[in-house]
Amino acid sequence: MGDAPKRRLPVVGSGAAGAAPPRGGAAAPEKRKLPVLQSSGDDEGEDRPPWHWIALGTVAIFIAWLPLAGLVNTLLRRMIERAGDAGAEGSVRLAMVGLNAIAFALAGVAGGYLVGRFGGRAGRREAAASGAVVATLAWALALAEGAPAGALGWALLLIVVVTIGSAASYAGGRAGLRSRAASGPPRSR
Repeated sequence: MGDAPKRRLPVVGSGAAGAAPPRGGAAAPEKRKLPVLQSSGDDEGEDRPPWHWIALGTVAIFIAWLPLAGLVNTLLRRMIERAGDAGAEGSVRLAMVGLNAIAFALAGVAGGYLVGRFGGRAGRREAAASGAVVATLAWALALAEGAPAGALGWALLLIVVVTIGSAASYAGGRAGLRSRAASGPPRSR
């Protein structure tokens, strides 16, 4: 081992372009560059089908509704703690229903606006459908809780909640479409 000549390894990148490879070595593969795609902004990719926007609107409504419902119910809990007499019970129940309905309607408007503004081919109909889906899911969760209301009560509640959800989402979708029309076509950078 002591008498054999020491072999040096080539330093990566030290050879000149087009130079012969070192003795016993193979030629390095030529580096290839990736093409740069220039996006004009008009073609952002494949447009989602309208039914995708129903699902996206449903998720958006839930995301907006949960914090609003939490805030409303925290305020209502404080109202109940302060109201000590039996006469205030009816007004607290009315406030509970009204404020939760307002929170749901605001969330429906927000989700509908998202669908109308960014929905591509989706519009007011898909926005209203997303509000109806959320209302039906919320109704089914309440039904699973088992609150006593009777069949007629549950049917009326479903009709009222679906009406509120779809009307609010429809209004939000309409506002989103107006906003999309006012902003004009997307501009390229």
